[in-house]
Amino acid sequence: MAHPERFKVLRTRTPKAVAGDDFRPAAVLAPIQERADGDHLILTLRALNLSSHSGQVAFPGGSVDPEDDGALAAALRESREEIGIDPDHVRIVGQLDQVVAGYNFLVTPFVGLIPHPYEFNPDPRETAAVFSVPVAALLRQDALTLDSRLSRRSEPIYHFQYEDWDIWGATARMVKQLLELVYGYEATAVRPC
Repeated sequence: MAHPERFKVLRTRTPKAVAGDDFRPAAVLAPIQERADGDHLILTLRALNLSSHSGQVAFPGGSVDPEDDGALAAALRESREEIGIDPDHVRIVGQLDQVVAGYNFLVTPFVGLIPHPYEFNPDPRETAAVFSVPVAALLRQDALTLDSRLSRRSEPIYHFQYEDWDIWGATARMVKQLLELVYGYEATAVRPC
């Protein structure tokens, strides 16, 4: 099955890599469902008992283990473990730039299409909730705000608000890049939080 044309930019660009040996490799899957009312991103709320990033909104993913055959294999494995996405149901359409997240993780994000509807099976030990966000809601100019603080790496801390969900930090940076590359998003005036 052909990939939708809007994802072509992800297949034709070279994602930026972050240099350094002191990072912990991780990978995530940014799942997208194509629906009648437009594309939807699938996100998770991480369980409160986790040792890192507990209670935060995130894409499914985690550490790249030694037995993983690379970052993509780790993203697909973690997506299956966390919310029950079968790797055979994912059509990878590209990769975003690597981002550094808290706890010194170097995250490699992959973008993949999954069917709709989909029956998620979240593992409660890792995932408190699975939810979808319409891309159209994220493209609204009032959806993005900028924290007055900078991250430990002096990067801006973005927040996308959707209903009661606060998508922030590394996940928000990935969402912002995805929106810019695929959907032509331009943040003209980012409001402070």
